[in-house]
Amino acid sequence: MVKQTSTHLSAEDKAAISAAIAAAETKTSGEIIVVVSGRTVDYRWIMLFYGALVAIVAPLVLMAFGVNPLTLGAAFTQWQAGGWNIGLGATAADEAATGMMFILALQAILFMLVSALDLRPGMAAKLTPAWIKRQQVHRAAHDQFLAHDLNQTMGKTGVLIFVSLAEHRAEIIADTGIYTKVSRDVWRDVIGKLASAAREGALANGLITAIEDSATILSVHFPRQDDDVDELPNKVIII
Repeated sequence: MVKQTSTHLSAEDKAAISAAIAAAETKTSGEIIVVVSGRTVDYRWIMLFYGALVAIVAPLVLMAFGVNPLTLGAAFTQWQAGGWNIGLGATAADEAATGMMFILALQAILFMLVSALDLRPGMAAKLTPAWIKRQQVHRAAHDQFLAHDLNQTMGKTGVLIFVSLAEHRAEIIADTGIYTKVSRDVWRDVIGKLASAAREGALANGLITAIEDSATILSVHFPRQDDDVDELPNKVIII
């Protein structure tokens, strides 16, 4: 996982990455695409989930400590009467209804307060579990793989190098023709180097290294042929 990243790729960085892709594809029939995403998904929904969870759990916690709607209603009735116990007044049903109104009001307030934490920049992403981020980034990478026609290459040799900056994650997705010959462990090593470079703020260098390593891997199983055609653009895509 990428811990810290330099989110800026200069024009020189982009040109260097494009040149690295072009050079890599002189060694292999594989097609390499690099996609850098600022943020994979909007995580605001997670705060709505947490808000709903707190709103649901809070009354259960209160009841576990002996607080129930009837008790709240009776206390409110006594407060209205200036501390006197009234023999004729609110019925038990009235007190229960009043207590329930307090519970509902408490739930609404808690829901709004927790949901409002999303107003702080990056708070929702920080509170999103890592496994959700991992799934979202993988799904986004797969979508980009399809969107850029990497599944349509001759020989099924498309490779996507995907970086999501906000989630601090990177993935490599290779088409079926490659996965039959190259194990996942090999790609993990490539991602590891990319992550290390990104942590040091050298994202462009990390991407270039990942491209070069991918070309070396692909050239063993999918060397470039004389009749190979460059099927996809050799450039970094920013989304």
